[in-house]
Amino acid sequence: MSRLHDTLIEQYAEHYQRVNAYVISEMPPVKYFKGMQLMYGDLISQVPHNGKVLDLGCGTGFLLSWLAAQKNIVPVGIDSSGSQVEIARSRLPTLEIICDDGLHYLHQNPDTFAGIFCTDVLEHIPGEDLCLTWVEAAWAALRPGGFFFCRVPNAANLTGTYSRYIDLTHQRSFTSPSLLQLLQAGGLQNCRIVPIRAGHYSGKIRLMAESVLHRVIFRICGRDLERVFTSNVCAVGFRK
Repeated sequence: MSRLHDTLIEQYAEHYQRVNAYVISEMPPVKYFKGMQLMYGDLISQVPHNGKVLDLGCGTGFLLSWLAAQKNIVPVGIDSSGSQVEIARSRLPTLEIICDDGLHYLHQNPDTFAGIFCTDVLEHIPGEDLCLTWVEAAWAALRPGGFFFCRVPNAANLTGTYSRYIDLTHQRSFTSPSLLQLLQAGGLQNCRIVPIRAGHYSGKIRLMAESVLHRVIFRICGRDLERVFTSNVCAVGFRK
């Protein structure tokens, strides 16, 4: 790790709130909860009673807030940024939220989790081999049948370059095929792309317009096999 990287991670809460204004509120707006339910509800419904679900790189607790509202699961958060963990703990004082290196934590907890969410994390991992190591460690930390869900910046989106360089800790972007490549290389099976869904009308209109615009441009450029154009791309894989 570089000195700059370590400094930025420790102070990450301020930067994250600068580029994600909605996380300043104590709880995510209802419209975001609806979107999470649409995207993650089926996965959570398959978790065994009182199964542990890890938010790997939980940040200030945005996703953890939704997980805490779900019945019959035990949410756990882990993040290496002390400034972000402090905010998450203040918002969700009853949850187990750990400040530690995510990879170290995964190695210390094999065969533990029924599900792992890893949103906005893999783009920060320095080096392709270490990125693969994180996915392999997540596989090992899952119980058989458990899921690994990840979200990363989408290089196929017209704002992909902006997303790549909006943060000095970003190391890479992905496309839907390259993200599936990574998950499969890490040992996960039945990997598939999970479409981003909006929980409110204006969001649905925006996603539709975004898709139409990108399809036209990609077809003109002879890249009409790509189907995922949202600013982030999401995928899930399973430990069988």
